Amino acid sequence: MPQSAAIIGGIQQLVLYETRARYFLVGSNHAQTKHRVLKIDRTEPKDLVIIDDKHVYNQQEVRELLGRLDQGNRTKIGQKGSSGLSRAVLAFGIVGEHGSGEVYRSIPATLKVTVSTVSSIIIYGRGLEDSS
Repeated sequence: MPQSAAIIGGIQQLVLYETRARYFLVGSNHAQTKHRVLKIDRTEPKDLVIIDDKHVYNQQEVRELLGRLDQGNRTKIGQKGSSGLSRAVLAFGIVGEHGSGEVYRSIPATLKVTVSTVSSIIIYGRGLEDSS
């Protein structure tokens, strides 16, 4: 079972996975030994529904979780539609905004280019990709 803990010191990498009903944002530390998972509901058109898993997974546990999500979301043979879980994008940060018309947008930072630092916060530039 995953260990209970709320904080990983410094998420360094984000991987966005998707199924027809949800996005799964998996964040990991630099060594990729600790992982956190956010679940984002894709079926609610007007509300942004985010579920924080609250567990810290090790590498094997997060692979098992992703494997179960893939198997559980596969369509039956002969049916049309998506199959399982697919990896959408690898990113080093995400900028989110509430667009016009009640549409939520996210922009993943796919290149890790440091522009500045403020205290211990790193500011990245360039490499932004619009996901809308």
